[in-house]
Amino acid sequence: MFATTLVLLAAVLHAAWNTLVKFSAERLLVVASMDAIAFVVAVPLLPFVNFPPAEIWPWLIASALFELLYRYLLIQAYRAADLGMVYPLMRGLSPLVVLGLTLAVGNEPLGPHQVLGILLIPCGMACLLWQGGGGERLPWAVLPVVLLIGVCIGSYTWIDGQALQRWAQPLDYLAWLTFISAWPFPAAALANRRKSFAHFWRTQWRLGTAVGVCVLASYALVLWAMAAGSVAEAAALRETSVILVVLFGMRYLKEPLGLPRLLACGLVLAGIMIMKIH
Repeated sequence: MFATTLVLLAAVLHAAWNTLVKFSAERLLVVASMDAIAFVVAVPLLPFVNFPPAEIWPWLIASALFELLYRYLLIQAYRAADLGMVYPLMRGLSPLVVLGLTLAVGNEPLGPHQVLGILLIPCGMACLLWQGGGGERLPWAVLPVVLLIGVCIGSYTWIDGQALQRWAQPLDYLAWLTFISAWPFPAAALANRRKSFAHFWRTQWRLGTAVGVCVLASYALVLWAMAAGSVAEAAALRETSVILVVLFGMRYLKEPLGLPRLLACGLVLAGIMIMKIH
């Protein structure tokens, strides 16, 4: 129950920061700003956390690379389609990736109800391909990008879980992961769009700060949950954020709420309830 609560709180924060990124017209600068905030928070922590063992560094570097690719692709996807289409599809694929890797490695036992619950979540997300999810259809050119985002999310989630099984220090792991992954986008913004980045911070510093805090807190809660319970189940439970994103998109971005999106939300809820059956 403790791990479930942590993941559900993380889902709320995750839905919030994705909505803020989509809401902004300067998505690259928002992502650069959120990473800058995370970096500024993480660096002062480094003298007070443990240095990762040698066996953890390959996991840290692999996770950081997948996260950087994920951020880049997310910016491209949000330029081309609704939040309520892109987010559920990319998040719906990630539990399948984690489930597949977990079953392939075989180092985490999963019951039949957990597997069924995890599978229901991407099935719900597939509903969004039906008639555009109740709104405009997702451009087919964007679909490979969205699917690759889902692979990135599932991959770094599984990698993080494996690392925490070997080094059960969520705060230490997060501090070092942020240190090696949170500087490239701010550096790129400073190098290529210095004036725009400075103007963004003068006029929209609250947005950048809010997104940065949400990202860091959401990631911390998920790592804590994975260290305390099932990686595959935590990955699936985090996708409850899709329900919030659909509602946020309808309320703040004026996106439609059609039958496919309602069905997707229902299947996600059903999957969560089945996973929690003991």
